[in-house]
Amino acid sequence: MSRRLDKRRTVIPLALGITLLGGALLSVYLSRDGAEPVETATVFNTGAHDFLGDEQARRAHQNFQQGVAMLQAGQFDYAVTALHEVLAIYPALPEAHVNMGYALLGAGEPEAAADFFNTATDLRPSLHNAYYGLALAERESGNDKAALAAMQAYAHLAAEDERHLPRAKEIIWELQAKTGGETP
Repeated sequence: MSRRLDKRRTVIPLALGITLLGGALLSVYLSRDGAEPVETATVFNTGAHDFLGDEQARRAHQNFQQGVAMLQAGQFDYAVTALHEVLAIYPALPEAHVNMGYALLGAGEPEAAADFFNTATDLRPSLHNAYYGLALAERESGNDKAALAAMQAYAHLAAEDERHLPRAKEIIWELQAKTGGETP
């Protein structure tokens, strides 16, 4: 029970940070697909769902926001469903893969979560939050060496003021003690 609570204390705040980054990056990513940039006043007047150019982009944006909200609320199965819809439209969106990984991790499916985190790191190797999630998933799956390597990658890429860095360093120490410091 305490391990589950500890995971939620780590996963939920991290997901919130990813959400902010993901929403901004989704807008940039979608704007490359032909959506017209819109002034802020127009967004507030017409509603957030109208600012993207086509129906697919609107649906992806809406599902991304719903998935993030469900993830934050601990409704992991609903988050998985919404994020699956996003990935059906934009399969190369690394932030959607990261959020899907956290949703699956929260749903108790660490092996599936690891696959999504790995895809996110393949799509964007500098996405440090994906390495953090990957480390949590591998650790929960009992793959301590892989978890250590992923957490070390996170610690290397994260900014010094990253709020999860102290916990990451604790996990690294724990995993080094457990594995003798060996990484795969």
